[in-house]
Amino acid sequence: MNLGDLDVYSVQHKRPQIQRILTSERPITPLDVRLEADRSPSFTSTISDDPTVIRWQTPPSRTRSPEEHSSLETLRPREFEHLSASNEAAFPRGPLFVRFDEDQIRSDEAELSRKESRMYEVDQDSNSSPPTPTDDTPYIRFAIDQLTRDEDIRAIQRPSSHATSDSYPVERIIPDEGLGYYISPEREREALALARKHRSSPREGLFKFNPTRPLSPTSNPSEVDIPPRPYLHKNPSDSEIFIPVDPPVNTPRYPDLTFIPMILRPASMIALSCLCLLMIAALMFCAIYSTYHHGLMDWYGGIYGGRYFLFCFLPQILAACIFIYIQCVMSAMTRIMPFTLMAVDDVEKRNNALFMGIFPQTMLWPRWDGPMIINVVNFFFWLSVFTIPLQSCLFSVVQFDGVWRWTTVQGIVWTLVAVYILILVATVISMLFFFRRVTGLMWDPRSLADLITLLPRSNCLRDYPGTDIMRSKADIRQKLALRSDRLGYWRTPNRTQGIFYCVGEAGASTRQYTLEAGKLSEKKSGMDLNGDRTSDIEIAAELYNTNTRFRYIPWFLRDEFVVFWCVAGFILLLALFITSFLPRTAIRNGFPPLVPVVATTSGWSPANFLYSFVPSFLGMLLYLFFQPLDIAIRKLAPWAALTATSGVTAESSLLLDYPAALPISSTLTALSSRHYRIALLSLLSLIFITIPILAGGLFFPLTTPSLEIRMIPNLSAYYLLLTLLTLYLLALLSLLPHRHQLHLPHDVSCLAEIFSFVYNSGILDDASFAAPKSRADLATRLMAVKARGERNRYAFGVFRGRDGKECMGVERLGRRGGEEVLVLVGSGRGRGRVGFL
Repeated sequence: MNLGDLDVYSVQHKRPQIQRILTSERPITPLDVRLEADRSPSFTSTISDDPTVIRWQTPPSRTRSPEEHSSLETLRPREFEHLSASNEAAFPRGPLFVRFDEDQIRSDEAELSRKESRMYEVDQDSNSSPPTPTDDTPYIRFAIDQLTRDEDIRAIQRPSSHATSDSYPVERIIPDEGLGYYISPEREREALALARKHRSSPREGLFKFNPTRPLSPTSNPSEVDIPPRPYLHKNPSDSEIFIPVDPPVNTPRYPDLTFIPMILRPASMIALSCLCLLMIAALMFCAIYSTYHHGLMDWYGGIYGGRYFLFCFLPQILAACIFIYIQCVMSAMTRIMPFTLMAVDDVEKRNNALFMGIFPQTMLWPRWDGPMIINVVNFFFWLSVFTIPLQSCLFSVVQFDGVWRWTTVQGIVWTLVAVYILILVATVISMLFFFRRVTGLMWDPRSLADLITLLPRSNCLRDYPGTDIMRSKADIRQKLALRSDRLGYWRTPNRTQGIFYCVGEAGASTRQYTLEAGKLSEKKSGMDLNGDRTSDIEIAAELYNTNTRFRYIPWFLRDEFVVFWCVAGFILLLALFITSFLPRTAIRNGFPPLVPVVATTSGWSPANFLYSFVPSFLGMLLYLFFQPLDIAIRKLAPWAALTATSGVTAESSLLLDYPAALPISSTLTALSSRHYRIALLSLLSLIFITIPILAGGLFFPLTTPSLEIRMIPNLSAYYLLLTLLTLYLLALLSLLPHRHQLHLPHDVSCLAEIFSFVYNSGILDDASFAAPKSRADLATRLMAVKARGERNRYAFGVFRGRDGKECMGVERLGRRGGEEVLVLVGSGRGRGRVGFL
C-alpha cells in the first residue's frame, strides 16, 4: 500500500469517530478500535487493491504552540459536522499533527507481531495468521497508537472517585470512570486471542456488501448499504472465566481425581465375586448331588440338632453375609455417583448430577435415577433381597426307601443360582465401570465438611440465592434447571491464579470481592443491585418464620407416623405374645399346616414353602422398613447437632460421616460422640437382619404322638425372635423424643439441597476449607485449637452472608467484625443468640 499520496489530517476531538458510522452514535474508545482492527480485516486489505482511508476525529495528544496551531487547519467534511459537534461541546479543541512513516510502521508492526507470537505460544485457542501483503491494519493501528498515547497517560493520572474501593484478588487498578478505555494486560491478551480466532474464520456478513468504498462520501447515503459498526462491549469478567484443564498426571500438587472408596476397588469387588462364585458352586453341588444320591444325608436329631441348624439356618446366614456386603457396595456407589457424573465431559450426563441422592435409600424397590448401566446394576443387586427368603426353603425332607433324607428343592436352588449369577454380573460391571475412572474426587466425600471443600473457588453459586428456604427438591430443580456443573480442575485466563479444584461452570466468571466499609465482601452483580426490594422483604420474612425453618422432616418421621408405628408395633407384638402363651393357643403345641406337607421327588413341599419363605420374607420386610429410619437419623445428625444454641465443634457436626460408615463403625463413632440414639439404631439395624434368618427356619412339619402332622416351632429360635421384635418396638419408641431438632426447611439428600445451606456462608472463605490436600488435612484444620485454647464452633441459623444479604444455613460463630447468628429454636418459641460472625 502506497502512503505517499495520502493527505495529512489533524483532528481535534476527544473520542475517535469513524466517518462511516451511520447507525450507532455510541463512542468507541481507542482500545475498542485497536481490538476491532484485529477482530476483522479491513475491506480493502482482504478483497480490493484500492486503498481506503478512514478518517478519525481525536483529541490532542500534546500542547501545541500558537504558530503550529495557526498553521494547521482541521479538515472536516461537511457531512460529519454533526458527529463532531457534540464532542466539541464536551472536550477542548486542539489540533494534532500526525505523519505516516511507512518504514517505521512496518518495523513496529513486525516487533509487535513477534511479541504477540511469544505471548500466545502457550495459548491453545490462538489461531493467528500473518497479515496479507495488502493489509492496511498495521498502518491504522500505528496511527491510533500515536493519536491516543498521551491520552492514555492522562487517563491513568486522572483522579477517581472509586479509589477507596479495592478488589480481591489484588491487581493494579487504573480507574476509567466507567468509560471502558482501560483494560488489563491479561484481558487484552484474551481479547486479542479471540480476535485472531475470529479473524481466521470467514464471516458470512463480509460478502453481503461491496468491500470497495469510495474515499469521498456519497451524495445519497441511503443508496449505500453500509452495515452498522457494532459497539465493542467489554465484560469485566471476561478474563476470569473458568476453563477446564487436565493437570499433569499424578503429581503431588495436583493428585489424580480417580478416587473410589475401598469397597469399590478391584480387590473388594473380586472378593464379592468370589463369594458369589462359591455360593453358586455350593448351590449347584447340592442340586446335582441330591439328584443322583437320593438326597444329601439322613434326617435325625429333630429340630434342635446340628443338622437342623445346618439345613434351616446356615443357608440364610451365608446369604445374609453376602446381602450386607451388597448393601455396602450399593451405598458407596450411591455416594460417589453424582460426583462421577459431574466429572464427565458430556453436558447431558451432568444435568441431573446435582439432584441425585447421595445417601443410601430403601431397598424395598430398585433405584432408577442414574445412568442406564448403573440402573441395571442396581436392579441386579436389588434381587439379593429375595436370597434370604429363598435360602430358608432351600431344603426339605423326603422319604427314600423308608428313610427320611434331607434333599434340595430343585426349583428353589436353580432360582438362587440365577439370582447369584445376576449379582455376579452386576459386580463385574461395577468393577469395570469404576476401574481407573475419573470420579472427580480426591477422597471419599463422607461428611458435610467434605462437600463444603468443593465450593470455596466455585463460580456456580450465583443461582442459589433463595434456595435455602425453598420447600422441596422440585422447587430447587426448577431454580437450577439450566445448571450442568462440572467437578474437576480449572484455570482462568489470568495465569497467575494457577490451577485449582472445585465445582464450577465452564465459561462463567469467578466471584469477585470488594472492600467496603473495612470488610471484604462479594461484589454484587447488576441483577443483585437492581433487585426487587419487595422480594427481599418477603425472603426475610420467610427466613425468620419458624414454620419455614421447621417445615421439613421425612414423612416417616413425622409425629403422626411415628405414633402410628409405635402403636401398631405395640398392638401386634402384644397380640403375638398373647397368642403364643395362652394355653389354648400356645405356640409350643404347634398348629395344623392347612396345606399339603408331603414333598415331591424334586423336594417341593407347599407347607415347607409357605411356613419358611413367607415368615422369612415378612422378616425381611421388617428389616427393610427399619433401614430408612436408621439412614434418616444418621443423615440428619450433623444438622441436628448444629441447632445447638451455643454452637458445636466440627468434630461433632461437619465431620460426622454416619451414613457412609460401615455398620459396626457407625455404632462406635456414635458412642464416642455421645450420640446414643444413633448408636442404638445403627446397632439394631445390623442385628435385625437376624429376623428373616430366624423366621425362615422357625417352623417344621412333624408328626405328633397322636399321629397328627403339625407345624412345630423351634422354641429357641422363637423366643429369640420375640426378643428381637421387642427391641424393634423399643427402637421405634426411641424416635419419639427430640425429633424437632431434625427439622429443616427442606431435605438434604442431594448436592443441590446441601449446597443451598452453605452457598452464602462465610465458612467458604475460611482457611480451613481452602484447598486441603486430603481428608486428614481437612480434619486437622477443622479441629485445630486456637491460641486461647478454643475450637471453632458452628451453628445453623439466620445470618448475613457474603453478598450482604440475610440467608439461612451453616455458619461459624465468633467471626470477627460480623453480626450475630440467630438460631430458631423449638416450635417458634423464640430465637437464641448464639454468637457473632
